[in-house]
Amino acid sequence: MAKRTNQRDLILAAATSAFARFGYAKTTLEDVGRAVQLNKASLYYYFASKDDLFMAVVLRESADFQQRLTETVLNEREPADRIRRYLIERLRYYRQVLNLHQLSLDNLQVLEPRFDLLYAQIKSKEVAFLSELLWPFGTPNADQIAATLLTVADAIKHEAVRSTATHALADVDFSAAETQILLLIDLILRGLMAPST
Repeated sequence: MAKRTNQRDLILAAATSAFARFGYAKTTLEDVGRAVQLNKASLYYYFASKDDLFMAVVLRESADFQQRLTETVLNEREPADRIRRYLIERLRYYRQVLNLHQLSLDNLQVLEPRFDLLYAQIKSKEVAFLSELLWPFGTPNADQIAATLLTVADAIKHEAVRSTATHALADVDFSAAETQILLLIDLILRGLMAPST
């Protein structure tokens, strides 16, 4: 079992490097296999397809990012700054994933259902963490507010991608999305801090 886990880790490391170097579309299983001295057929023992391998890479990168982001966010002094930082850094990470793996709009449209399934695995952890960040505001329905913040922030992010006039996602301008997300956060936090009547 340890050998299989070790081999899987080696494959993921090689795939991460290949996707970053060649991009999603140009990376082949042969590229990854060559890096770990396995043939394509042997790779299928660990991953059913290039898409499965890519999703495993993204999941691993996302878990690493979430750990770093949690630490970074908790270094912020003010609760409102923690929430702002969390949601803006999530957007910046998404842009980084698109750029690092050189995804095109066509690639993203094909992979998006898989990303949605992947995100479903992560979302409950994000809602729980964001709920903790909302705790200082004394809201009784922090889970619902956290889920709403994530949903709307993701909708803003996806709208920025959908409205792009290019197929190269590296060219998507997320500055308006950042502004909209910050406005959303400020509106919600103002509502939470307003005295109840």
